[in-house]
Amino acid sequence: MEVLQAAVLGLLIFLLAQWGYAAPSRMQFYMHDNFNLSPRTVLRVAGSANSTAAFGAVMVIDDLLTQGPSPASQPVGRAQGTYMISALDGSSLLLTFTAVFSRGSENGSTISFHGADRFLLAEREIAVIGGTGKFRMARGFAVLNTTSNTNRATIVGFDVTLQV
Repeated sequence: MEVLQAAVLGLLIFLLAQWGYAAPSRMQFYMHDNFNLSPRTVLRVAGSANSTAAFGAVMVIDDLLTQGPSPASQPVGRAQGTYMISALDGSSLLLTFTAVFSRGSENGSTISFHGADRFLLAEREIAVIGGTGKFRMARGFAVLNTTSNTNRATIVGFDVTLQV
């Protein structure tokens, strides 16, 4: 019986290798969302004129992505997309953006993200829904955590697990 199990496992590993299976890879970066800090990277384009934190508010972003949490850390790209306040109580965003990489072997490649960012939680997940270049047909998830939040800017850490 053990010989049969070993043979089946060996066949499975061989077939996965033939089909191009690769182990998931991980990467980490930080998104700098500047709503009251120069340069401003967030623009409210719809919703209540009284608040950017009200249900239905829609923001367009072009946020800096860096290797570390400091705004002075090495830039790795830009987060370009939208988010909207999607919970009536203002506690959740629908976050949809593409990370456009501008450094190293990822230069010109992209990863697309989508999901509910329940930003009041210490950790939350959103989906990786695709990519281009080095990340063509990527799938996976990102664990987000807010490392800094002031009335001028928010810094969010992304720990990304990808299958390409």
